[in-house]
Amino acid sequence: MIILGIVGSPRRNGRTAQLAQAALEGAAAQGAQTRLIYLVDYALRPFTGQGNAEEAETFCPETLSLLCEEADALVLGAPVYYGDINGLTKDFMDTVRIRNSNGKPALGFAIAGGSGKGLLSGVQSIYHWFYHRQFRAIDPTPVSRFNMAEAVASLRQSGARLVEEVVKFQPFPGRARDDRWADVLAHYATLPYFDADPVDEFFLLARQLLACRRGNAPEETLALAQADYDRALALLQEGQRPEAGRLAVRAYERLYYRG
Repeated sequence: MIILGIVGSPRRNGRTAQLAQAALEGAAAQGAQTRLIYLVDYALRPFTGQGNAEEAETFCPETLSLLCEEADALVLGAPVYYGDINGLTKDFMDTVRIRNSNGKPALGFAIAGGSGKGLLSGVQSIYHWFYHRQFRAIDPTPVSRFNMAEAVASLRQSGARLVEEVVKFQPFPGRARDDRWADVLAHYATLPYFDADPVDEFFLLARQLLACRRGNAPEETLALAQADYDRALALLQEGQRPEAGRLAVRAYERLYYRG
């Protein structure tokens, strides 16, 4: 069994690589063989052709496509630039050939290392690709620099779970791709974050900052941020989403600008 980790960041020693390695450590602890690769090592080209998917696949190095086809499961991680995954990862997703992706287990994460904004939209992009390729994906993991320690631990657990998914490998039923969509959709409907929007993203970031700033932010600042967050949550439950979003942003800003 081979679990392939794919680092979409051009930085070899950054957070994306650290997180991918954590997932592979979890898989290795369950007896899997693991391999970590960096997309920056491959001569990927953005698809500039006029044809279909078969033409797009000629823009991805054959060796990279073969690695993905030979792997029993994939771990794909990407950094977030301006609210979405970086171009290198998108070029890979647009051009790689994976003819045996139906039901293949997959795990993805996106890391927004600056302000944290885009951690949900980034991971959504990866899982939309998993969905369209009909992988059987698990555990979408949005990451910021505020929850790195928790994400590393979570991804180790997800890597171990990925091995379990390989053992019970289950392709989506149907002879042809278009026969499978009902079952593919049913699977992805069980995953978190697919229906999340920027309001949800600021709520998540505010929660992360409230957790990581405890003990190192002034008590008054922390109390004000918590009060904003609690009021935002109450407004959200009342259906006042725009005003809830305003307060979630304010809670985030109180703590983010503490450094």
